[in-house]
Amino acid sequence: MASTFKLVFAVPLLLQLLVQFRWADFCWGNKVGVDYGMDADYLPSPEKVAQLVRNHNIQYLRIYNYRPEVLRAFSNTGIELMVGVPNADLSQFQSQPYVDSWLRTSILPYREATKITHITVGVEVTNSPDNAANLVVRAMRNVVSALKSANLQGKIKVSTPLSFGVLSKSYPPSEGAFNSGYEYVLRPLLDFLEENQSPFMVNLYPFYAIEDSSLDAVLFKSPSPIFVDQNTGLSYKNIFDAQLDAVFYAIANLNFRTTRNTFDAQPDTVHFTLADTDLIISDIIAAETGWPTRGSRRPHASTHNAKTYNYSASLDSVDDYANIDNAQTYNTNLISHVMGGSGTPARPGANLDVYIFSLFNENLKQGPETERNFGLFYPDMTSVYNLVFPGKGTGRSWCVASRQASNSALQNALDWACGPGKADCSALQPDQQCFEPNNLVSHASFAFNNYYQKNGLTDQACRFGGTGIVVYNDPSYGNCIYNVKSRDPNGRTWCVATSQASRSNLQNALDWACGPGKADCSEIQPNQRCFQPDTLLAHASFAFNNYYRKNGATDASCSFRGNAIKVDRDPSYGNCIYH
Repeated sequence: MASTFKLVFAVPLLLQLLVQFRWADFCWGNKVGVDYGMDADYLPSPEKVAQLVRNHNIQYLRIYNYRPEVLRAFSNTGIELMVGVPNADLSQFQSQPYVDSWLRTSILPYREATKITHITVGVEVTNSPDNAANLVVRAMRNVVSALKSANLQGKIKVSTPLSFGVLSKSYPPSEGAFNSGYEYVLRPLLDFLEENQSPFMVNLYPFYAIEDSSLDAVLFKSPSPIFVDQNTGLSYKNIFDAQLDAVFYAIANLNFRTTRNTFDAQPDTVHFTLADTDLIISDIIAAETGWPTRGSRRPHASTHNAKTYNYSASLDSVDDYANIDNAQTYNTNLISHVMGGSGTPARPGANLDVYIFSLFNENLKQGPETERNFGLFYPDMTSVYNLVFPGKGTGRSWCVASRQASNSALQNALDWACGPGKADCSALQPDQQCFEPNNLVSHASFAFNNYYQKNGLTDQACRFGGTGIVVYNDPSYGNCIYNVKSRDPNGRTWCVATSQASRSNLQNALDWACGPGKADCSEIQPNQRCFQPDTLLAHASFAFNNYYRKNGATDASCSFRGNAIKVDRDPSYGNCIYH
């Protein structure tokens, strides 16, 4: 599983920290993104923002609305968007016909060209002064129903970002518990997320948990543990991990029937880690985190739920830490932490998706001054401070078809790539994972990239008579993976199951691999070295890779009907070796 950094277009910088609950031992998907908040005047046009985002190699963006000019601006950029439905719209979203119409007019026209991966319905609804908390789950169900009608269920995930204040207890992390006052919304919400395999989204702001002695821990600078969770024996060196694990345990504790099954649970002695539980929610995304560069007023406790932190934070002095140096340190070290692949103490090696708040300072935002100064950029698009996003300067590149090329030139180039050029175009055949969208630009892009990766990633290898262009944002989508030259020192690649696959599809593919496919699955039998973790995703990955190795390590041998992906990080762990 990999780490990914993401950016939010509502002007907040979104560092999307996505954690895979069910399979924490493999790490090839961490992500960092940015929140694009728009609660400001004098902002640049969406087209200029799209170019700014691309220039800084931000590959994931969260926007807080669904404005058509923004969705158009990010078309054909390869940037993945998380689109938001504001709290003010939730009343209208109680009507299924209204939501069906909204999807047809506001999302579907942009779906093919713009990579919309999530729809967030509402934001911090438990903090909203209106009736948002009572409306959000039904609105989410209506959105999923509309997506089903459009055959997009599973391709676009639906969730709602909550504040950290939904926890009544967060210290020690193993005793994390949800506030019983929010049970009326959390119970149906967790049921919805489980039913739809959607991520749990939470906003985490360690900034509001500062005390003088813990600044290094908040900034990921503590050289030694700041505390040990006595229930688990796990040591914590930073507050971000402590907060995230508290959320993980709050969900796990609800599902750990032998110890507790209620909100505001009283602590029993808990001697288990998250790897020991079959959690009901597979993903957690830190939908917002960040650090302000200035501020002069005491933060309102409910805004970021400082009262829920058990670290003796001095709210009267917290603004002393709102400065550029600390903001740059926090976000830089956060990116390094997420992309390092270490996971958290309770989920070592887990995928982390985090969104940094925010892209721009938001001068019209209500609340304390700190709220208006989380931005990475000024409205003139100059940087508030320097921040390097993952992938920038790493040499990762892809070759895709130019949309300026004529159809005849593209067709000729595609024919050459899949013929004399010997690109592997098997994934473009009907019923394969990259056949849709069935158009010339999409098919040519996949073929061009396959040739480009096999031929040294040179400018010449992406010429195709002037129809190819080199890009630095991954053009992969869904189960269609645009392979890159392996970063493994020996050029090796592995084939593993994708976490996006349904359980039924994975089970069918695993049965085929271990049966007719003749993969050697003896290592995933009970008491063998790859039996643990005993999850479908882990077992399928081992079997897929065995088949892949035995059958030439080609793209075609890592298809499994779109349920597998190639990776260039060795997924071996402990004594379980992926040969």
